[in-house]
Amino acid sequence: MKPRYLSALALAVAPTSAAAHSFESGADLYAQFVEGAGVVVTYPAVFLPLLALGLFLSLWHAEGMVRAWPVFLLGQLAGIAVAPLVGEWILPLMMGTGLIVGALAALLPHPGRIAALFFAGLLGILALALGLEGHALFELPVLIHLGLIFGTNATVALAAGIARLAMDRVPADWMRITLRVAASWIAAMLMLILAFTVRTGPGGGGL
Repeated sequence: MKPRYLSALALAVAPTSAAAHSFESGADLYAQFVEGAGVVVTYPAVFLPLLALGLFLSLWHAEGMVRAWPVFLLGQLAGIAVAPLVGEWILPLMMGTGLIVGALAALLPHPGRIAALFFAGLLGILALALGLEGHALFELPVLIHLGLIFGTNATVALAAGIARLAMDRVPADWMRITLRVAASWIAAMLMLILAFTVRTGPGGGGL
């Protein structure tokens, strides 16, 4: 993929001024759950770092997602607690962390356990803190929180599951290299989106 195409893709998925935090508190129960999950799957600033984490975990270990899940869940609970304390800086921090995870997944032939667990916990915190940024603790309905948690876990599990399936079906070095290349493209997209966000300021983009 040529740089100009990558730049165009980054512009297409760059954060817009439509705030993901404008939840409709009057929505019915199912709609609340969908709203929460939608924050994860419709905003690149959340979605791409979680995809990078899923690839990182499967490159670390065949059961990487399962092994890291307790730490990832604890991170999400911590993210709910710290969300009222964060500001607009949480957006570039989430993307920057995802960029690092994607870059390490691409560069390290065999990611280590400590790094895998550390980034699982950190991205768990950041994903929920970013999704709930701007709201007081449990100001939003419980089902919005559950939707956020579901979307966060489903995204990482999907990326990790696809990576593991690919490596199981094609146990060749080139498949592992292909996944590392995919992680590098995720890191590249995050780098471009982060550059646009920093240039315009978090308030000019954001979720």
